[in-house]
Amino acid sequence: MVAPMTGRERLQAVLDREPVDRLSWTTLVDSRTRSPMPDEARELPVLDFYRHVGCDILQFGNYGLPEDLRVQLVRGIHPFEEKRSRSGDTVVRERTTAWGTLTAVSQNGHPTRYPVGSLDEVRLLTRVWQESRFEEHPDARAAARRLIEAIGDDGLYFPTLPPSPVQQLIEVEMGLERFYHFLQDHPAEMAALLDAMHQGRKQQYEVAARSAPSPALIAVENTSSTLTSPDVYRRHTLPQIRDYVEIVHRHGKKLILHMCGKLRHLLEVIGHTGADGINALTPPDVGDCPLEHALDILGDDLMMMGGILQPEAFHTPGAAKKDIWRLLDELYTPRLRRANLVLWVQADGIPTPLWKFLAVREWMEQNA
Repeated sequence: MVAPMTGRERLQAVLDREPVDRLSWTTLVDSRTRSPMPDEARELPVLDFYRHVGCDILQFGNYGLPEDLRVQLVRGIHPFEEKRSRSGDTVVRERTTAWGTLTAVSQNGHPTRYPVGSLDEVRLLTRVWQESRFEEHPDARAAARRLIEAIGDDGLYFPTLPPSPVQQLIEVEMGLERFYHFLQDHPAEMAALLDAMHQGRKQQYEVAARSAPSPALIAVENTSSTLTSPDVYRRHTLPQIRDYVEIVHRHGKKLILHMCGKLRHLLEVIGHTGADGINALTPPDVGDCPLEHALDILGDDLMMMGGILQPEAFHTPGAAKKDIWRLLDELYTPRLRRANLVLWVQADGIPTPLWKFLAVREWMEQNA
């Protein structure tokens, strides 16, 4: 009798596009996720919680980890002094340079004021990136080994990297309207900014790919056709992602793109990045891309290292176990059972009863 795979072996097999012994699933939780759970589940160390619910541990960067297990692979050397202040749920971040200050305000982690709102601030941010450099954190390899040892045979650690320049500007620095205003009205200044950011990102990828003792890295792109068009992606993001893929591959690792938005109209151009897979590919109604549609466009060799279980159904307040089981019955067509798929039960930041995870575990055990 062949011994069952460990979580680490199962995830590695999906990475290598090799057969697995049973369907693979994972989840991602934090203290808010576990807030409605009984004390014995809520107080478990997070890795032990994953073991308790029976999923393969796909550790997404530092998300949900206690301080003693967090890993910093890359250290930035910047021409600014950074100050953060908090008042309730509001955080103010100031980056003060010899040439000016960039101020951002967020509430509950979401921007309420972007730091770049004028052409002078575009130029300031460009200079910040031009004067920045990135190096390996002194504790990078030892910290990564500690985390990998803590995960053990139950899964894999996937370091995460910040977004490529277009996504970074839209999500963090400018917002959607200002990004396209500057791109249209000030193309030379935006080209200089995008290039400076890209050179910095390449340094970060080089350091992370060299220092991380992991088989793959995840680029946290959050790509969506609500933020970028196929043409903008093709002109600006595609060549940058290709560079990151080349760096990661040169170090013998794979690059997975985290794309949790609406992807149906972007899939064809994303297919030209050379990336090894997509994380958080999201079906309707939150996204617009059924997992089988992604296979139709990108081919059955596509690796979905975290295709999301339909979140609006999983999190329906009145849902019962039979509803979750029906959702899984409908999802796992014969084609998806053969696919290179790790199903991701999305729960990060969302209060979720323990029984829902246990319902997924029970279905998986009965449908291996």
